[in-house]
Amino acid sequence: MAATRTVRLGSMAYVDPDGRVRRADCGAEVQIHPDHVERFDRLNVLQEPATPAPREEPAEPVEDKPVETKRRPGRPRKTETES
Repeated sequence: MAATRTVRLGSMAYVDPDGRVRRADCGAEVQIHPDHVERFDRLNVLQEPATPAPREEPAEPVEDKPVETKRRPGRPRKTETES
């Protein structure tokens, strides 16, 4: 005896009572071959929503002083007037 199921996913492939592979969209009521009911029920499940990641602690405030940069030692740059 065929089982009647409702498709919950966007699109679902299933085997009808005559043994043919069919496809149905979300919300459609379909007749499933008795040998394929367990597989259909296992695959026709919506994914549970993901749990949000824990909130991170706010970073420490940045000081208002300028960043010190070091010049790389080496030759001074040539100006356009020097050749």
